[in-house]
Amino acid sequence: MIRKLLAVLLALCLVVGMAWAGGGKGEKSTTGTTGTTAVGALKEAPMLTALVNAGKLPPVDQRLPKDPLVVGPGTLMPTEDLKWEVGKYGGTERMPRIWPTADYGVFIQDNEPILFGSGLTQGPLQGNVVKSFDVSADQKVFTFHMREGLKWSDGQPVTTDDIKFTYEDFLLNKDLTPIFPSWLRSGNVGTGEPVKLEVVDQFTFKYSFTEAFGGFPVLLANTVGWRGYTEILKPKHYLMKYHTKYTPLANMAEEIKKNEFKEGEWWQLFNKKDAINWEVFTEDAIGFPSLAPWIAKEVSQSTIIMERNPYYFKVDTAGQQLPYIDTLRSDLLSDVKNVTMKIIAGETDHSYEFATMVELPLYKENQAKGNYNLNFYLMHRTEADAMYNFTHVDPIWRQLIRDVRFRQALNKAIKYDDIVETVYFGFAKAPYSVPGKYDPEGAKKLLDQMGLTKLDGQGFRLGPDGKPFVIPIEIQAYFDTLPKVAEIVAENWKAVGLNTTVKINEGALQNQRQSANEVKVFLQWPFRADVWWAVWISPWDASPLWQLWFNTGGKQGEEPPAEMKQAYDLLQRMYLVSPQDRDKLHADFLKNVATNMWWGITAEDIQYLVITAKNMGNVATKGFGIAAQFAGEQFFFKN
Repeated sequence: MIRKLLAVLLALCLVVGMAWAGGGKGEKSTTGTTGTTAVGALKEAPMLTALVNAGKLPPVDQRLPKDPLVVGPGTLMPTEDLKWEVGKYGGTERMPRIWPTADYGVFIQDNEPILFGSGLTQGPLQGNVVKSFDVSADQKVFTFHMREGLKWSDGQPVTTDDIKFTYEDFLLNKDLTPIFPSWLRSGNVGTGEPVKLEVVDQFTFKYSFTEAFGGFPVLLANTVGWRGYTEILKPKHYLMKYHTKYTPLANMAEEIKKNEFKEGEWWQLFNKKDAINWEVFTEDAIGFPSLAPWIAKEVSQSTIIMERNPYYFKVDTAGQQLPYIDTLRSDLLSDVKNVTMKIIAGETDHSYEFATMVELPLYKENQAKGNYNLNFYLMHRTEADAMYNFTHVDPIWRQLIRDVRFRQALNKAIKYDDIVETVYFGFAKAPYSVPGKYDPEGAKKLLDQMGLTKLDGQGFRLGPDGKPFVIPIEIQAYFDTLPKVAEIVAENWKAVGLNTTVKINEGALQNQRQSANEVKVFLQWPFRADVWWAVWISPWDASPLWQLWFNTGGKQGEEPPAEMKQAYDLLQRMYLVSPQDRDKLHADFLKNVATNMWWGITAEDIQYLVITAKNMGNVATKGFGIAAQFAGEQFFFKN
């Protein structure tokens, strides 16, 4: 279970979403198809044809659902962002990574949600893993129509039996799901009534809530937390072997012991065997039934190999089963600088987010030699904002950070133009969701008003207790921009008399310290202000005791102040109401953030660089970069 929680924590860096265009009028979604394809016209990759001819795989028409999702112009990416074309089969997409145990570039390309929208933000949501869905007029009942004939990667059928198994035997099982997810409760809160499941037939099921939940489809569509189908749809035929409802505990004893779990802890074994969407690149995913375009074949610390799923449910307009590319290969490199060297040598096909603006002159200089294209995309989030922990045990820190004047002073002290120009080379804007004006004298005045007028021998302000006061910023160096922003912020805060340090932690240690309530300030990617769903890390997420209070409905943790509870309430309610009411709530939430400055926004509307091989087709030229990679099943090599 800890492994799953850590995966979700790390996942926050990747989250993106989309707005559902439904207005609560019982509108029916479309299936997302751009045309129909006759069974006889279906085509497959040569490597699969060889397996069919060898009798190791059924013919393609027996592997695809009756209504596959047809991908064409505008399906996965808006036509203004991508000039789509029918692709060719073959090749290996080479991708770098710097995380020893994870590759979120692979994850994005391999993640399949229940629903989707073109470009992740354009138009109404459509069926993805499911064929279509309906919403009742009161926005309380959601009916989903599955793709008849859809199969797991091992060839077994996908039906509502899998939906029922996930609901009854996973979500409602206290051992496997100690806390029923708030996003599946009425009101989108931990105290709400859990969703009710009704299985209509083999391919139709309904989710019902006790109150309107207009934004629920958004939560099934790569939105908050990059939620994939694995949250509500798991392969019963595979996982029932590790569930005591279907398999005697004695039959699992040897494997429980082998995996070094305590005697009788079958739920630990189940969680290990259940390779959720965040774990597609792990050793546990090898052989696990999947609906993704690629499935794990080889996993080592240095290399991850993903091979095409022969039962993948999408085709192009020419009837070719997707994906086009045979294999994804992820290679571990020691740091971002080594990634840069691989890119300019022409040894990568997709840079994910590792190609930074800092090295832009070097990338341009070597573009012809490396045979790659430079793509400038919108970032789906902010990137390096100062996140404050309001529940740290240090009483002096609590006293200061909970005073809005202190947060205003921190805000005024930052040289935003320096960050925009020196870190993002002008491909960003100073913050506008909170006042983004550099005003060091105003910052000093606020600190003086708070009584922080006494200085130590170095000229730094003493705390209200008369003792030295230090702001310790702790970060993970996901990308080389984070340390640069951290150093600028630290120097700016020092300039107004606040002694500030920067420490870079290894990823696992940083996550452990944040979860343990031991970090006072860290840099992270909280939100995009221009869309209602785009709050990746909420103000309370940086304060573990507040987060626990919200997650348990006030039963555990520490009660936040009224202003914070209002921010939480506004954010939760935005998922429950009609789009018209949602706009007002969104405006109120942004006003709350601007007034209270729950975190320190350092830059907004950031663009970033993604480098792709010159011979790679169906690569978007603009739009959200993460959306372009999400549509990786349509990438292909031209030669």
